[in-house]
Amino acid sequence: MMRNPRQAEGPPDVDDRIFGPIPARVLPDAAALWRASFGGRGDCDPTRGLAALDAQGRVAGVMGLRDGQGGFLLQGAGWRGWLYRSAPPTRDLVIDGIAVVDRRAGVGRALVQHALMLAGRRGFPGLRAEVRLSNLGALAFYRAVGFRSEGRGRYGLPWWGQVEVLRRDAPL
Repeated sequence: MMRNPRQAEGPPDVDDRIFGPIPARVLPDAAALWRASFGGRGDCDPTRGLAALDAQGRVAGVMGLRDGQGGFLLQGAGWRGWLYRSAPPTRDLVIDGIAVVDRRAGVGRALVQHALMLAGRRGFPGLRAEVRLSNLGALAFYRAVGFRSEGRGRYGLPWWGQVEVLRRDAPL
């Protein structure tokens, strides 16, 4: 049962307004939305992200993506790099965070669907998400869009606590 009636229909035509690479004109807003949720400093790589735009062309959501070549946020490792503990290696495309302006409007779901198609086209076997166990909303979201748990561990920065690794197969 849907708690928000907008979920049933999804955002109108949002699939037609998801862009990757992220267009230069909206990259500052997409990066600001992503940083507001996940922190970090430095530039963002538009080729390692997706942006969903609303009907007025404003950023409605952003998804960072990461693979063996890097992630959405371009930053020097610094002291955080020394403390950071990576999750086990994967052949999957990794979701490097999703941030949306209006929760429960279907934008996050549309971003995941687009990323699944992108992963399949680029030869990745699936999508992976690494979510802090304390982030109950994100865990529920990923399960609702078909992700399954692959395990838990203490990944990321030490103060993050336990992280659940979730995965979903990309379409063939």
